[in-house]
Formats: sequence, structure tokens, C-alpha cells
Amino acid sequence: MIMNNSKDKLAQAQRLVALRHSKGLTAAQLAQAMTEAGAKVSRGAISNWERGTNGIVSSKLPTLARILGCSEGYLLRGDINTDTSANVDNTTPNSKGSHAIQEDNKQAIMKKTDDNTDKSQEAHKKDISQNVTLAVPTETHPTKQQDESQATQVTADSHINSPNKAKDGKTMSELKKSDKLQNVCYDIRGPLLKAANKMEAEGQRILKLNVGNPAPFGFDAPHEILRDVAMNLPDAIGYSDSQGVFSARKAVLQYYQAKGLLSAVDVRDVYLGNGVSELIVMTMQALMSDGDEVLIPMPDYPLWTAAANLAGGTAVHYRCNEEDNWHPDIEDIKSKITSKTKGIVIINPNNPTGALYTDELLEQIIEVAIQHDLVIMADEIYDRVLYDDMTHTPMSTLTDQVLILSYSGLSKSHRIAGFRAGWMMVSGKKQHATDFIEGLDMLASMRLCSNVPGQYAIQTAMGGYQSMKELTSTKGRLFKQRELTISRLNAIPGISCTMPQGAFYCFPKMDPAIYPVENDMEFMMDLLVAEKVLMVQGTGFNWDAPDHFRVVFLPNLDELENAMDRLDRFFAKKRKQYGTDKIKDAQVKDTQASKPETLEA
Repeated sequence: MIMNNSKDKLAQAQRLVALRHSKGLTAAQLAQAMTEAGAKVSRGAISNWERGTNGIVSSKLPTLARILGCSEGYLLRGDINTDTSANVDNTTPNSKGSHAIQEDNKQAIMKKTDDNTDKSQEAHKKDISQNVTLAVPTETHPTKQQDESQATQVTADSHINSPNKAKDGKTMSELKKSDKLQNVCYDIRGPLLKAANKMEAEGQRILKLNVGNPAPFGFDAPHEILRDVAMNLPDAIGYSDSQGVFSARKAVLQYYQAKGLLSAVDVRDVYLGNGVSELIVMTMQALMSDGDEVLIPMPDYPLWTAAANLAGGTAVHYRCNEEDNWHPDIEDIKSKITSKTKGIVIINPNNPTGALYTDELLEQIIEVAIQHDLVIMADEIYDRVLYDDMTHTPMSTLTDQVLILSYSGLSKSHRIAGFRAGWMMVSGKKQHATDFIEGLDMLASMRLCSNVPGQYAIQTAMGGYQSMKELTSTKGRLFKQRELTISRLNAIPGISCTMPQGAFYCFPKMDPAIYPVENDMEFMMDLLVAEKVLMVQGTGFNWDAPDHFRVVFLPNLDELENAMDRLDRFFAKKRKQYGTDKIKDAQVKDTQASKPETLEA
């Protein structure tokens, strides 16, 4: 019996996870090992394989099997390995215990989300070329000779019996997504959100702590902005200049002038985009050639990693230290630089940790960039969402000795994410970057222009009263929601969380001794199903261990109290499940005392 493509992928995923665990490798370590062995692959691609989103790419299969010490047939079909040279780890499970059954249940939840769409197409997906994903029957165990003949027969049968036929009776080849997307992963709107949407469609109410979108949580846009955009609508009907309307770009320059960048005078240095997201993708397309590398923080906003991989480059992650309030590790940055490194991304204030960087730290990063001739990409979208009277220093104001691309916008600070009003400014050392800037101009022209009505919000937003300061003051809603979230999280045994100084996120840690989580996305899926709370797992932000998650504290105080009650209940059940619920009071107190930062700080 030939199983459908979705089941094949899920079976492959379970075998891959078991083999990786038996080798003691994280997904990031496996991706690095494969890349070093000549089969370039990202952690996101491994994650997609392990959840059954994609089948294993055939061109990567030999290297993957060699590193995991198994046969290709075992990975693909579950064949019993008879090749002694494969050296399969004896711990590879061939039977299912309670934990494996639990994993099956989680996979079933994820599978159920996707099975209702295009069932007729999924039932007959089979791969017929070398560089497409592999998903072959798992219920049979043929020999190598049988394997070859069966693969030929499956390919032939898929053409004969396929329902993908045009009206004239000719067989239509299956249309697959590009191989370039194999290394692209964006879990903020991934399987967990799909599952949550399905649950909502069934009438369940979900508490969403997953996306930094202020409007649904009752954060209104400034009335002055809405009025001025409405007044300018007659002038926003047609295309604008490909880089944006003059008045908006001039307002951006004046903003940086007020911050100390007196050289910000040429509107040609400003590009307006459909949010910062479009400009991130545009930058990577202009900057990265195949094989080039870019340094990106870990954890990160995952679009940076996805955009680098999509452009044909490689995202190399440098560590941010939780013990140092999530500040970048300068020595780790230096150790990751190679002859292929083109630039470095700085997210300040940081998403997902909420960390704010000191001028001293920024200057150290600048020195590294000058020494190695790196482009600095400064993502500063949360530069006006600050707490505790903190101030933010744009990197562009600290040096003119290196090329700096500064990114910001109005989605967060002015609560108008749907207007897609973002910008990028080029500053610093530009003499050597003429060709790169021509590439930016070309890409800006190709998309014609960004949303013109949204551009007319920029000039009004950049001057005058900044209402975000009221929200983040000690009497403001965001400040109070931050205080509640951090205090409640730190009160849960085995959970620790630093105090964010910017943005509206925090990145709590689960003590592995109390919560020995192996797959944090499945852990978050458990939370969603059990307590109807949606959050994103830490590995979704390219963190290299399954021991963190991101919390968005945009909901009002009542909603947050409700969400924290549910988290408290869920983690208590997990401690009982893991057998760590009988920890002595002294151990719990020691855990609380060792937390990186508390409310008193």
C-alpha cells in the first residue's frame, strides 16, 4: 500500500528526530555539520524536515544519512539497515513507548491543520527529479534492487493514475515550491498559528501572545496621523517616486539630524518601504551573492535569517548572552567572521528579548565592522518604545567610517502596522558602495513604490507629540503590562526572565532540569491545545536550544492575568509529567534567586 505524501513526510520526520537525538545533536549543530560536509542547509530547513513540512531534499540525503550513521533507505522509508558500514546508532527506536505515542499525538494535531487543504492533491504527491523533496512509501521494506524498480514504478504510476490532468487528458506535472525556500523558515506565522486559526474556526477562543501587532489589543493610532493621511488621499492615488515622496523622506532625514547625524541631508539616501520587512528582503537581495555570509544575532527576528537564506547567502548567528542582559558577545562575533562575511545585523532594541544596547557596546561592534569592512544593518524599529527613562542611540550617529543601513518605521511606535510605513537610510562610508546602492535603486524601481497613503503618515508622525512616551511611562499601559508579565513569569518554578528595556516582548527561559523539553514547538503546541494560549517557541527565533519562548505583553492587564494563570497551570502539569514537581522548597528558592533579573532590578 502506498501511503500519501503527508504521512510519508511525518514518518520521515519522526525517524530524523530520533536519529538526531541519539547522536546528541541540536538542529543547529546538525545543520552546521552538513554545511561543513558540503551539503549546505539551514537550521530552518532541518526544522521543516523534522515537523514534516517538507520532505528531505534528495541532494542532501547522502550527507544527512552519513552524519546520522544510518542508511538512506532507513531515513526515507524506515528500511531495516543491513549495511554494516552505515553504523546506525543502536538507540534508534524501532518501537514506540509512551513518549513516542505522545509525539505521534502532537504530530497528528499539526497534521490535522494541513490535511483539510488540498487533500486530493496531497494524496498523490510523488517526487520525480533529483532536487525535489523526497516522500516515498514507508510501509514496505524493499531491498536495494527492489527499491530502484519500485521507485521507477511509482514514478510511472504517478503519471498514469494521477488526477492532475488537463481537460484534454494530458497529465499535468505537479507544481512545487522553489528549492530556494527549503532553507527559509518563519515560525511566527507557522504551524502553531495555523493550528490556532483552525481552533478559532471551530469556535474556540485563543489568547494570542504571538505577534507584535498593537491594533488588535486596543492600541489606537494617533488621530492626527489618521486625519492627515485622509486629507492626502487625493494626492496618493498614483505611484510615487520609487524611493518615496519627498516630504516623508525629508522628515526621516530631519529625525536623524535631531539625533546628531548632521550629515543626513540628501533625500536620495532614504528609501521608503512597505514596512521594514520589505526593505530587509530588498537589502539581502542587493547585498548577498551565493555563498556570502551575514552575521545575525541569536536569538533574532527570524525574517533576517529567512531573507539571507532566500537571497542565496548564509545566516551565521552570533550569540547574545542572557547572563549579560542579552547583550551581543563581541568575542563570538569576531570568531564567526570569515572571508565570506559581508555584513552584520544589529537589532536594537532587540526582538525577541527587549534588550537595549549601550553606546559602549555599539562602539565595540563598530570597531569590528571597520576592521573587517562589514556593512552594518541596524534594525531600530523599536527605538521609541523604551522604558525606565532609557534612551536609544542610532548607530548611524556614532561613526562615518563604515557603511550603515538604518531601519525603522511607524508600525510599532505609532501603532499603524497595517499602513506598512517603514524606511531605510544609507549613511557613513558610501564611496566604495556605489554598485551596491545602484542595486538598491534597481530593486526599489522594480517594486515601483511603497504604499503611497502610508507614506503620508511619516511627516506627521516624526514631529510633534510622541504618544508612545505616555504608554511606556510608569503610569502607562505598556509599563504596567510589562511589570505584570515579568513578575508572573518569574514566579513560576523553573522559569526565569530578564526585564526588557524596550519593545513589548520578553524571552523567558525554562530550566532544563525542571522542564527537559526536546522539541519546543511541540511543547508550545501542547500549551495551545491544553490552555488555548498561543506563543512562539525559542527556536523559532533561531535560538539553538529548546529552552526559551517569546511572550508578547500587548494584551490588557485582565487578559494577561488570564494568560499567566493558564501558563502557571500548564507548567505545573508539565512538572508533574516530568517528575520534577516534588522539588524541595530550597531548590525552588535557589532557582528563583539565580534568575538573571527581577522586578526590583
